[in-house]
Amino acid sequence: MEKVEDLVDRAKHLVLHEPPKSLSPTVEKFHPSLDDHIQKIYKSVHAYAPTTNYFLKEIQHDPTLEDSPELGDALASLDAFREYMKDGNSSAMGPEKALDLSAPLSDYFISSSHNTYLTGNQLYSDAASSAYTSVLLRGCRSVEIDVWDGELDSDSETSSSSSDSETEEGSVGSKLKEKKAKKSGQEKSAEGQKKSFSSKLEAKLGGVLRRKSAKSPQQPSGEETATSHMPVPVEPRVLHGHTLTKGTTFREICHAIRDSAFVASDLPLVISLEVHASLEQQQMMVDIMLDVWKGFLVEDSPDEGKLPSLADLKRKILIKSKCVPFSGEEEKPEGEDLTPQKSDDKSGQQAPKPSKILDALAKLAVYTRAYKFSHFDQPEAKVPLHVFSLSEKAAREAHANQRDALFEHNRTSLMRIYPYAFRVNSSNLDPTFYWRRGAQLVALNWQNTDKGMMLNHGMFVGSHGWRLKPPGYRSSNSPTEVIERRNLTLSIEIYAAQDLSLPPGDHSERGFKPYVNCQLHVEEPGSDVSLDQDDGSSDAEKSSYRRCTKSSSGRHPDFKGQKLEFPTVTGIIEELSFLRFKIKDDELGRDPLAAWACIRLDRLREGYRLVHLHDSAGEKTGGVLLVNIMKRVT
Repeated sequence: MEKVEDLVDRAKHLVLHEPPKSLSPTVEKFHPSLDDHIQKIYKSVHAYAPTTNYFLKEIQHDPTLEDSPELGDALASLDAFREYMKDGNSSAMGPEKALDLSAPLSDYFISSSHNTYLTGNQLYSDAASSAYTSVLLRGCRSVEIDVWDGELDSDSETSSSSSDSETEEGSVGSKLKEKKAKKSGQEKSAEGQKKSFSSKLEAKLGGVLRRKSAKSPQQPSGEETATSHMPVPVEPRVLHGHTLTKGTTFREICHAIRDSAFVASDLPLVISLEVHASLEQQQMMVDIMLDVWKGFLVEDSPDEGKLPSLADLKRKILIKSKCVPFSGEEEKPEGEDLTPQKSDDKSGQQAPKPSKILDALAKLAVYTRAYKFSHFDQPEAKVPLHVFSLSEKAAREAHANQRDALFEHNRTSLMRIYPYAFRVNSSNLDPTFYWRRGAQLVALNWQNTDKGMMLNHGMFVGSHGWRLKPPGYRSSNSPTEVIERRNLTLSIEIYAAQDLSLPPGDHSERGFKPYVNCQLHVEEPGSDVSLDQDDGSSDAEKSSYRRCTKSSSGRHPDFKGQKLEFPTVTGIIEELSFLRFKIKDDELGRDPLAAWACIRLDRLREGYRLVHLHDSAGEKTGGVLLVNIMKRVT
């Protein structure tokens, strides 16, 4: 396993979340094709703007020299203008405002991960502690751990559920196994199983012997002690149930979280536990957490009536775990649809079931007590410290049927949204829909850099993973308070780019024909949302909000100032709207992604700007796009 120090060094190149200082990137040198446009812009601005202050205030809409003397006289010469454009102050993304830490937890959006332990797809990738290190160093502040009983004599690649009913993941896993069985011949299967069994048995026995030899002294030959027959303690494991994923130990993941939880941010970390383990193994989980996370856990709630402020929980780990519902009904795992269940008992009463959640584990959930969601009038909804977890489908149904209740709930209480279980390729939902409903924790599959993760980057970059909700979305706001909505007029001139990354698998820029695709992610009041809408990783956006340039060529393309104009959009919330730049390769069939950027509209700067790009894997590339942004918000 990689050392945390090595992962910290590697994570410096990952940009899905960055500390604010990285918002001042610089360009060492302009490519000649881009520099030609820099020269033309300088001549035009120098002839039009009488002073540098005029240029900064009227064209760039930036602070003047009196407010920001470090900018220097950008119009003093062509070289001075080049230096201004190379500096981070020319970035199309403005700096994030200082975060107010005084509000309660429900007043923030939280950068969140789903099935954090997976390194790839949802069916047969590995579960690894390094996955937690990676997302935490990239600014994630809510991670998920699926915990199952450890099994000494079985393979950790598959698992069975401890719940009473089959989950969505279970049906996915069973279908996968059936499909693989049909594809394999009987002889090949038997031979493979025999080989697999013998190798796994050898590995298991070797591991047991090593652990025994390490824990007990060597016994003389022929002597047998009472302790030689004692079972080796087996600790809980972490994996994706009902699939072919390979697991790891709960303890190893706890250590990885401890070592990287507060490297990129000192703001609180939410641990979402999905527990399928027995009560005995749950006690072991509690013991491990109390030991490994000693000093970081919140142990008591001084005020049962309200959530604490963000400032009160710096460098704290919050455990989100199921609690026994008021009705005594056991909660289902997150993979199942969270819909009300009808009782077969004609009297309308159900006999209480024994709890599957250990009391000691439930007590660790101080400010984040998870209860099954049925409706917004259920008794648990009155508990200030509760959390409801809904699948993306269930959340859309709640919006369709109880949209006012959904929004009001999320102003004062926490809600977690997670992807539909059949996203087996680890694709993502569109988080903007759920943020606009006020949901704080919209969990994404960080294994993929797709549309959902790009939007997540646009929301949280520079914020340390916690972002204050806009006015009207907070607990201090009156239910009758009107949310401020604005009208947007936007156009962008695309001049040139340099140092573009190539699409995955390409090693030569020959045949590389890049073009710029700009997408505006907005929601107008009253816009219809379909319950079965696939709002995930595809680029199927409203065509009126997407504009493209003609293709150019090479890694330093000249787009010759092509202008992209968007229609006027009414009733938007800037803090919940985004502009996404994608540079794609013009090919036959589906055009592969080469580079991208995503900027929240309230941070989108006007004027002559450089858009700093990331490659298809989400890493910084040094590539830039020279643009002129004309944005009017009324």
